[in-house]
Amino acid sequence: MLTQDGCRQRQRRLLERMKDQRIAAAAVSNPKNVYYLAGALNDPNLPQVFLLAAGGDSLLITNAAPGEHAAQELALYTAYTLERPFLRHTMHAEAAALAAGFLRGLSGAIGIEFDSASTALTSALPPGARPVDLTPTMLDLRRAKDSDELECMRAAVRLAEVGYRALKSCLEPGMSECDAYLIFLEAMVQEAGTAVELRGDFAAGTRAIRGGGPPTLRRVEQGDLYILDIFPSYQGYSCDLCRTFAAGQPSPLQQAAWEHVMAAHSILERRLRPGVKGSDLYHEVRAHLETFAPAKGSFTHHLGHGVGMDAWEYPWLTPGSEEPVREGDVIAAEPGLYAPELGGGIRLERNYLVGRDGVTPLDTFPLSL
Repeated sequence: MLTQDGCRQRQRRLLERMKDQRIAAAAVSNPKNVYYLAGALNDPNLPQVFLLAAGGDSLLITNAAPGEHAAQELALYTAYTLERPFLRHTMHAEAAALAAGFLRGLSGAIGIEFDSASTALTSALPPGARPVDLTPTMLDLRRAKDSDELECMRAAVRLAEVGYRALKSCLEPGMSECDAYLIFLEAMVQEAGTAVELRGDFAAGTRAIRGGGPPTLRRVEQGDLYILDIFPSYQGYSCDLCRTFAAGQPSPLQQAAWEHVMAAHSILERRLRPGVKGSDLYHEVRAHLETFAPAKGSFTHHLGHGVGMDAWEYPWLTPGSEEPVREGDVIAAEPGLYAPELGGGIRLERNYLVGRDGVTPLDTFPLSL
């Protein structure tokens, strides 16, 4: 879980941005960003607001008192009782009324997240206040990961690797994709001791060439390659990993394709540095992948992206991305090759923490077929 010290550090960085933009107060309403700043991991389907004034005063508005939080004050609204209906608009109105009390008397720019702020919250701004979109600022702040964030991400990685270990030990022809999914999920749940959100691609064989997707009753066949691209969420953070398993002994062609994709990771580990543009990385790795003649032209997806509270974040490693990589980014890099002759495809995805002079993988599970 996020720590109070980590949340206060992030609040200080937000205050610096607010000073630069001359924002009198921030009203953060995206539940993920509320957790990021206040450490309260409450029900993300219910309204939550974290308010931070330019002077440093803060208020957390939520529906249930968290065990710990990094706000100076806490205000609770009633989400449910037996005596009244359970309606979202009434909860938004109550949360907004509490926010209005904190914001009363302020003037000038008030930062709100245009992509998540309710109409009620927007209406709660003081007369004459000017709303400013805080969404780009929050997304930018979230790129460089603090130590407590990395611990949450490593916890998600460990769960994913437990799932990979459980499935690889028993994968065999005749097993359905749904069977594989349940083996993977059960291993993660047993390790976590609670429910775990598991999303990703569980498409085996040539079905993976057509885009992957959730599991079906399709059965794994002898000679299939099984791409398992998963992005579970745990303690508010995600990882995004991919391993490819062979159903049976890998063929010489499959092994050669695997070696080619592994060489792409060698390029990434050498070139992934602060200041390098995402498009440059994409073009260099794609040029390498194109030299594998049996699957030439098959690498048609992005090379990678940032990962953190969401499975897809900035920066992107795509042909059109001029965004440079930064120190502190965690990037999911996923080169791949696909062809019917391969029995599907090989995609191998690692999560790299970008340091000043190099990268450190967050994952350790073997990438072998």
